[in-house]
Amino acid sequence: MINHYLPILQACEPFLIAHHGIQADLNFAPAGLPIPADNLFHPQHMRNGTFLRLLAQLDALTFGPFGMNMPSWVFYDCAVMPGAVFGLAVRAHRLPAWARECLHVPADYEGLVPMSQFIAIPVLSGFASGGRTASTWLMYTLESMNEISPGIAPHGLLDFTLWLGLQVFPIQELQGTIQWRSPKLATFANLGPLELLTALTPAHSLRRTLTFRLHIRDVHLASVLTSPRSHPDAPPPNALIDPDDEMALRALQLEIESGRRVWVVDHPRATGCHVRVPVYREPADSLPNLYPPA
Repeated sequence: MINHYLPILQACEPFLIAHHGIQADLNFAPAGLPIPADNLFHPQHMRNGTFLRLLAQLDALTFGPFGMNMPSWVFYDCAVMPGAVFGLAVRAHRLPAWARECLHVPADYEGLVPMSQFIAIPVLSGFASGGRTASTWLMYTLESMNEISPGIAPHGLLDFTLWLGLQVFPIQELQGTIQWRSPKLATFANLGPLELLTALTPAHSLRRTLTFRLHIRDVHLASVLTSPRSHPDAPPPNALIDPDDEMALRALQLEIESGRRVWVVDHPRATGCHVRVPVYREPADSLPNLYPPA
């Protein structure tokens, strides 16, 4: 299966940004692919400043059009201090001149230039079992240069970054946020059924954002690369959600708040302008207080 992704390994190198306090919890050889010592960046060391700025530029190009790019202080305070960053990068000399200019690569810089990044942060509830290492992690961001300029890096870079990253971080339960209309929702659905914690998220700058969680197993890792239309763990959908109908999302959110469990179980389906997301809603008869008798 990994053979299909060899062009990525031939063009890119893995990197990791992590301070000493979290390094012991991370896997430095995901899928048997060692992260070179020179590609391990400490976020508090001055010599790594250029690479960190290039990473910020990748994020700005990816999320800036949506008003969600990270200021440097957010990247430091909220990402690399409590968590870590894994990704894939290329040597600067391999990039065409326009890409170097787009990413603000200094003219005399010949080091690594990030092509993708996966930021994960341990969640406090992940320590509830009393273990020293968090089992629950928030996927803070997942992005690829191909989202900015399709074809600048090998196809499948985002999926491959996710697949490796899930092996770098000791994740048993993955949590994340994603906009309902984002193409990445299909990528995350490849992992398995996504249990919704929110369907409408007023606390987010984009209200039509969902929050999900997923218990990671080996079958989930494999499915990232095989991209099944219907995951073997997923029940058949019993409802289709219109992600452009905020009233429908509000109603679904109220059901979740009332105790009903809902999962995204397949890729979004599109016909013309109409998008529907297949979900499985826990049967109402299992929640007698949700729909009281008339």
